[in-house]
Amino acid sequence: MRTRIRHGLAAALTVSALSLVAACGGSDGGKDGGKDKAADKPAEQTTSAAPAAASPLTTAQMKAAVLELKDLPSGWKTTKHEESSAVYKVDKPECEPLAPMLGGDIAGATKGASADFAVGNNDSEISEEVVTFADAGAADYIKKLGTALDACPAFTADVDGSKMKVAVKKITAPQGAEEALALQMSTEVAPGITIEPNIVLVRQGAGVMRFLHLADAAGKKDFDALAKVATDKFVKGAQS
Repeated sequence: MRTRIRHGLAAALTVSALSLVAACGGSDGGKDGGKDKAADKPAEQTTSAAPAAASPLTTAQMKAAVLELKDLPSGWKTTKHEESSAVYKVDKPECEPLAPMLGGDIAGATKGASADFAVGNNDSEISEEVVTFADAGAADYIKKLGTALDACPAFTADVDGSKMKVAVKKITAPQGAEEALALQMSTEVAPGITIEPNIVLVRQGAGVMRFLHLADAAGKKDFDALAKVATDKFVKGAQS
């Protein structure tokens, strides 16, 4: 399954992402005075000692779990982007579970609905995907990602022969689902040019939602509210 999380890190090699960097002033993300306050907080993750196996989400549930334009504040528009065919390889074994955040496949997952949105001239972008697993696969996936986040603060990704430096930091995850975690991936897309997409992963039963928000300095403040809206919609759809 080719993920639709194509913006952010996956789109770091595209004109769209480079245009966003230009809107941010083309500066290194570490020097950006408009950092999202959530990035300075620890991640919040709810866990279960032994998650029970759950039935895979149906196609209808996954469709109901994804954001629609009407769920977002005024000014957003629906967008559509080409699938990325890039192949990502990481240089550290402990970081391997994070590779799908760069646009790779999620082993064992069945693809559901997805959506992409943008504001203005792609000043802020959202990319969302819902997948489902068999048995306890969703809980195992979140657990594996949590372990990787603890063990992998930085790595280098080989993208079809080109190398990209990636720094990973936990941020505060939205509440309301059985499990949730969130991270910021600071990616050097060119010398001195860094982008910092925020990514949320939420589990409800056998389903997992991945939500990516890539924004300029002004748009970073909207991350917490947008992630909460996406989480609530996902949980409601997964339980329908």
